[in-house]
Amino acid sequence: MKKHLLGVTLLAAALALTSCSKATQPLSGGGTGGGGALTADQVQVNSVLNTNLDLVNEDVWQSDALQSYDAASGFAAVRPLRFRRVITNVDRTVSTEFGQPDSSGKPMFALVTVRRHLTGSFNLLAGAADSTDTTKSVFQKPIDDQSTRRILFMRMPAREPAWRDSADRDSVRWRMVGSSFVETHTNGGTTHIVSVRIQAGPLDTTITDPLEMHRLRRIAHFLPNSPVQITVTTTRNDDVVLFYGRDSRRRFTNNGDNTYSFTGNSGIFPGVRHIGIDALSRGTLFDDTAPYDANAWMVPYTVDPRMQTVERR
Repeated sequence: MKKHLLGVTLLAAALALTSCSKATQPLSGGGTGGGGALTADQVQVNSVLNTNLDLVNEDVWQSDALQSYDAASGFAAVRPLRFRRVITNVDRTVSTEFGQPDSSGKPMFALVTVRRHLTGSFNLLAGAADSTDTTKSVFQKPIDDQSTRRILFMRMPAREPAWRDSADRDSVRWRMVGSSFVETHTNGGTTHIVSVRIQAGPLDTTITDPLEMHRLRRIAHFLPNSPVQITVTTTRNDDVVLFYGRDSRRRFTNNGDNTYSFTGNSGIFPGVRHIGIDALSRGTLFDDTAPYDANAWMVPYTVDPRMQTVERR
């Protein structure tokens, strides 16, 4: 199986985090970090972030769209019917770490970590475990989740002609070159996604670390309207694993051996988007007294009608 990843050696050499500077500020920029004003490099990195929001933000997990659930309750306290997340507060910070400088004293790489603390409620409409009982109840379970994404930037050679002044020559110099998935987990939770395998045409890749770095030009590229098979492994055989797309929310098939499978479609509209893989503990849905407990990965991909059936170089 092939992993389309930015090499660990490259990442370690680029960042050299034993000697780096840090800054934390809102994604929109304009804040301060490290006790002082933002440097020109920090401002430019923020600017690139804000012009690539399709790659920075995912729009599927945080949706409050209503999800139906139709399954036999088995040994359960309640029978889940519908549910949705309602996120009422998002506390987001952006931390930037610059690598060691080159001979001119300027850093060549920057690692940006976007963290979000999400709070709200998981609203569950459930019926009695006895299907003959028509009573329905709404249960609200507190959500306290942490979301993380890492993005790698590289300083690129100035493209402006040498006769321009130095400010012009340095005006465009940072480029987004790599990104991790978005990983969201419940603080104190036990639900854990071990790996995700994605198969689509010639692509067959298994990811075990959602925060591993992927080249942007090598993230999953799918032809429009093509089948995509996803296999998820968790630490339990009774989790509930869900697929979230921009306009689709469905359930993975439980294979009974800690793996869950799903076959979907890449979609027809070109561009960057995300799919969500959401693992919930059984108690989240089937036990009215159990706490909410989830682990989700948001996977970026591109629908590219120009893609050939050979691997991209």
